[in-house]
Amino acid sequence: MSPPRKPKPKQISRPAAPQRKEVPALPKRLLGITGTPSVARPSWKLSLLDLEHAGSWSWGVTDVTLQGIIEFLTQMERLTWTEIQAQMTNNKKGGHRKHHAIPLDRLCPEAQRRLQDLRLDDLDDLFRFRLGNKPRLWGVIHEGVFYPVWWDPEHKVYPTDPG
Repeated sequence: MSPPRKPKPKQISRPAAPQRKEVPALPKRLLGITGTPSVARPSWKLSLLDLEHAGSWSWGVTDVTLQGIIEFLTQMERLTWTEIQAQMTNNKKGGHRKHHAIPLDRLCPEAQRRLQDLRLDDLDDLFRFRLGNKPRLWGVIHEGVFYPVWWDPEHKVYPTDPG
């Protein structure tokens, strides 16, 4: 007599491996944003404040203005650097990044001279926050930390109007 046959184990059908999701392309508004940790939230250090400058821009601000700057920075702390740099203005000419870096050689001559005095002229650019139509907060980003240098209430550091 032959030994009894063992029944064949049933084949268990395994579901197909899930398809790998494609990483979406970077939205156009985020293209070109580099140089800062994208997921890091900003922090602030005040060691580069140029409190001695008394030219076209300075830190001679009212309590109300200072409170506005602090409130603005507090709002920015809730965002990542990528989110900050992705913010756009809406105007007749189309969108423009609100907060971004400007190469030093595009700043006004007075600002370039002042950066030499401060020994900050070896930087490639300065970062500026737009706080309204004209007001700008200029500084340096290093390892995700923003070091404010100038308060520019009249848009004089990097004038964009002709004449």
